[in-house]
Formats: sequence, C-alpha cells, structure tokens
Amino acid sequence: MRSKPTIGLVIDPWDFPFNGTVVSTRRFVAALSNQFNFKILKTGNVPDQTANNEIHFPKLSIPGANRIIDQMQAPLARPSRRLLQRVVADCDLIHVQYPFLLAHQAIRVARRLGKPVISSFHVQPENIQRNLRLNQAFVTRSLYRLFVSQFYQPSDQVIAPSEFAKKLLIQHGVSRPIDVLSNGITANFFTGNRRQTRSDQFQILSVGRLAQEKQQPLILEAAAQSQYRDKIHVTLAGTGPTSAHLKRLAANLGVSATIGRVTDEQLKDLYETADVFVQCSRVELEGMSALEAMAAGCPTLLNRTETSALSELIQDPMGAFTDEAPNRLTQKLDALLSNPGARQFLADQNRAFALTRRHEASAAQLANLYRRVLGDKLKSDAGQPMTDAGHAS
Repeated sequence: MRSKPTIGLVIDPWDFPFNGTVVSTRRFVAALSNQFNFKILKTGNVPDQTANNEIHFPKLSIPGANRIIDQMQAPLARPSRRLLQRVVADCDLIHVQYPFLLAHQAIRVARRLGKPVISSFHVQPENIQRNLRLNQAFVTRSLYRLFVSQFYQPSDQVIAPSEFAKKLLIQHGVSRPIDVLSNGITANFFTGNRRQTRSDQFQILSVGRLAQEKQQPLILEAAAQSQYRDKIHVTLAGTGPTSAHLKRLAANLGVSATIGRVTDEQLKDLYETADVFVQCSRVELEGMSALEAMAAGCPTLLNRTETSALSELIQDPMGAFTDEAPNRLTQKLDALLSNPGARQFLADQNRAFALTRRHEASAAQLANLYRRVLGDKLKSDAGQPMTDAGHAS
C-alpha cells in the first residue's frame, strides 16, 4: 500500500456545499488531506474526467422526481461501470456517503476488486418519504431493508453520527461493526462573541434545509402566537422545496421573517446574535446546525421526539419542547424570551456540551478508523484469521 492511502469518497452532490452531509465531508477532507489522498466520486457535467481528484458521473434523471431532486439541490449520479472499475482500482478504500445508485455500483466493484468499504449513515428513509409525500409505514420498512441489504451489510465498517443513529441501524438489522462518529464542530463556531444587535427586537434563528421534515412552519406559527410577536424577527437560513411556501406563510401570519440562503460569514453572525435557536425537525441523525448554535453560545429550543437525535443534545428541560402538544413551542419560546437568566444558563450548558464534539477529535477518529480498516484488509490478505466483528485477530 502507498504511504499515503487513497480514499474514494462517494458523494453525489459534492458541488452543493450547503447540504449538511457535503459540508461535513468537505471539512473532513480538508482536515485529513495531509494524511490521505481523496478521490471524490460525484455528479458532474464533465464526462469521464479523472485528471484531478474529482471524478464526474452524469446526472441521473428520474421521471416524476426530478423537480423535487432539483429543489433539494442533491443531484444523483448515474454510474458508469467502466469508469468505476478504473477509479476504484486506484483506491485503497471506498467510503460511501450517499446510499444511491453510484454508491451501490461502487460497492459492487469494490467487492470484486477486494477493496474495503466504509458506509456512513447520513440519509434516513424518512427524509426521502416526507419529501416525496410517502409516509406509509411499509415504505419506511422497505427502504430500510433496501439500505441495509445493499449498502450497510456489504460494507466492512459502518459509521453512525450519533447513538440514536446506531440504534436505528441495529434495529433494522445491521450486524456489521458500527462506530459512532460525530460530524463535529469546527473551531470557528467557538470563537465568536455573543452580542445583541437590537434591544427592541428578539432574533429567532433556525438553520437547515427548507423541507417538510424540518417543520419550519411551527416556528412561524409559534412566533405569530407569541406575546412578543411584534418584537420577534425570525430567520430561516437555508434552501429547499418549501422556501416559497414558508415566505407566503410568514406574510399571511404577519411575522417579520428572513427566509433563504446565507453565506458562511452571515451564518456565523446569525449564531452570534440570535436570542434563541429553534429546531423543529422530527428526522435528524445528529443535528449539525443545532450543535453549531450550541458551540456559538446560543440558547436552544429542540424538538424532543423518538424519531430524531436532537433529544441527545438537550441539556435542560427548559430547552426542549414536543411538537405533539399544541402551542407548546410558543409557551417554551415565551418563557425563554421573558427570562434572560434562563437563556444565559442554557447558553452556558450548550457551550460546555459542544466542546465534547470538536471537529479535531472527529477527524482524528475518522483517520484512525481508515487506518484500522486498511490494516484489517492487509492482515486478511496475509492470511490472518478474522474475528466475528470483521477485524483481524
């Protein structure tokens, strides 16, 4: 093996860096590029190009779903077996980030060539269902069976971003080794200074894809019902298929709101000036934006639900609500806005917890995981017996 191993990263929407998985992957690549070579297998418009570290595959067209895929800004790639054969042969390990057709074919080629495979759990079937408006339980079970049989079980190692995510995988039949590895929070989110921009207005912030499963309408409705409604300004930072609907809803409710994409600098400023950060999602495998807000010292209100990892981030009952109780978010929001001391208490608790999720530690853990899986492959090739967990004894 080369002194600097080559990792093939399968991540279709690499060119859309406001997607949470892409943001996280780009951070890991930047942090580990001095230890590993990375080849990015992605959706692109340049056919059969392997001159640099980005390997382009044509965009997949799915009649009936193209509009939603375009709105989600997560284009999927159409695999080429010949190109995959050439690219995978030049890699030491394949790391799958998106469980779709490109990844499926990459895993098959890697298996044939004897290359180890790591698969990360970044896409919940519930994400797909809610955006396609297919919420039946049998669809959930079918998608989990598909993901497990075609991606996670054929892998040598699986990565889950939270204990919640790991439990989901085990519950749905994954028996391969699973490591919990947080996406981590980069240092720039810890270095800002909290400040108030206006004394006559409360800044309410939510960050994430503007999509059905994120439930941003609850934030606008809570602001409209709040006793402080005339002092509240809501910022929903992100892009996605519900953007136009959310803008109409804010106007109809009479809520002062800014809705849409922001730059990295604007996002940092928003975290530093928000009076309360709110996350209403019912489907989260970790909650990167909530963690970033916590690192910046924001008091947070997070939806406590059995279908999301946000519950793992809640540091005090003051910072939790449930979307199953009408007006509960409004009550919790008003309680925090009425009590600066409570907001400061939550902010201090959040910052202390966020320090346990530093990106440097996550990057070091991923590097060690790469080396471990590569080492196991070398030992296996050398004829050493493997344990039931898939590691060399």
